Amino acid sequence: MLNFKGTFAGALLVGMSVLSTTALATPVNTGEKAKIVGFEYDNPIKVNIEWKNSSSTVKAGAYEGVWLNGESFAAFCVEITQSLAPLGKYNTYTESSFSSAITSNLTNLANKYYSLVDDAISSAAFQVAIWEIVTETKKGLDLDKGYFQADNTTTTVKQWVPIIGHFGFHKYVTVDDPSSLAAINLAKTWLAGVNDSSVANTGDYSLTILKNSKYQDLVVFTPIAAVPEPATYGMLILGMGLIALLARRRRADTIRF
Repeated sequence: MLNFKGTFAGALLVGMSVLSTTALATPVNTGEKAKIVGFEYDNPIKVNIEWKNSSSTVKAGAYEGVWLNGESFAAFCVEITQSLAPLGKYNTYTESSFSSAITSNLTNLANKYYSLVDDAISSAAFQVAIWEIVTETKKGLDLDKGYFQADNTTTTVKQWVPIIGHFGFHKYVTVDDPSSLAAINLAKTWLAGVNDSSVANTGDYSLTILKNSKYQDLVVFTPIAAVPEPATYGMLILGMGLIALLARRRRADTIRF
């Protein structure tokens, strides 16, 4: 698994993504090369999405990627109107930005929920939530209405219909796909919590947007390392001094002639 949470295409739209990595190897304002090599989790979840007058069934979830220096990352694309870069091919990305509102919502989403992404369902949910935040312009963060909408897919199953005793017949019925339904419901829960002050953060991330003119743009979530307070440094130095003093006294007590 390549989600660095503790430390930092067939059809159009298949597997849109957000990039997450321990750290960028070099600054990206002058261009950074990276490639997407495949899905992070096996059996990525399919969801139905709709924007304006277009709709599609797509695979949602993180991709595995590699920087030019060989470092791995987990990635989700963010643009609906651009196709995904060809798998296995390096492309150059430059630094860009979102509006302050989108940046704030993406940061809140990451700080509260990215540490919980650990399988195909949660990865798909995180992806769907990102599409909603980046794309929606009308109805707030609601997957059921507005400019961007998303719903679970369905599947066909064979059911046995008993008539009398051991007699009966099979019929095929359409039901909700359980994994897709779970991903959509989780995305709705997370979106509801993005701006809810009662939902606690589980991490601390900054973000950088990587832009490519031909392919889908990416966004990088980098974990922010906690900086000790000055008082913490003072206590640390004092503690080290006490340890050194005790060690000297112990040596003086034990070495006698």
